Amino acid sequence: MKVYLSPKAQLQYQALKGKNTGYASQVKTILLDIKEHPLEGIGTPQLVNESVPDFWERRFNGSGIIMYHYEDEEDYVVVLSIGNELLPSYEELPSKIRKVSERDYVSMLKQMEANRGHADDPKVGIFWYNPSWNELFGVVTHPVRDYTRANASDGRITCSELHEDVWRKEFNRQKFHGDGSGPFIGPYENKPRGRVFYSMDEDKFIVTVGHWLEEYPQAKQLIIEEFDLPAEKTVFQYAIHWDIGHSWR
Repeated sequence: MKVYLSPKAQLQYQALKGKNTGYASQVKTILLDIKEHPLEGIGTPQLVNESVPDFWERRFNGSGIIMYHYEDEEDYVVVLSIGNELLPSYEELPSKIRKVSERDYVSMLKQMEANRGHADDPKVGIFWYNPSWNELFGVVTHPVRDYTRANASDGRITCSELHEDVWRKEFNRQKFHGDGSGPFIGPYENKPRGRVFYSMDEDKFIVTVGHWLEEYPQAKQLIIEEFDLPAEKTVFQYAIHWDIGHSWR
């Protein structure tokens, strides 16, 4: 079971640690207990509303409340807020912004300037394919030029992001914002997906996919265009990990 803190909960938890380490310790204990027993245990777990079965709350130090969302099918918890009389509201939490120094400002502009004109450079990354729309979604790309041989594993480079992590974040964004509709529905491995590698030794791009590409060959051109891949240096290869229904488990 994984437990994730929303941006709001993260700020509240940090604020509480600065005000009362005892309360913060209680919260940490409850969070660890939620990880092991999401619906029972310390803090008297109870539904926030009987008509909304996925949202729970627990008490700490009498008046403190931890509110969280438990996603049974995906086996994870998102802590939405940590409330206590010692804490300011989320809107009142400090957000001090220090001005960038003149030296750093000039350096940042130079760094951005160096990136101009490289938007179409070849990239590595991950993607999903939606056959109904005939388009890619959930795409993560990184320019190959951002990597060095030190980043390579067996001479290959790719992005560090994993499909499962990107899916979880997009699923939560889709669920808690707007009307909840979108492509991120169900397990991430049940949609056609793939990954783009670059072989530094062979100077070629390797797009790893499942057998789904045989049914939807039109996705090849979409992938080449999305990742700005040189067609003459790009090969598509099959691996069971990217078959529909397969994952790490």
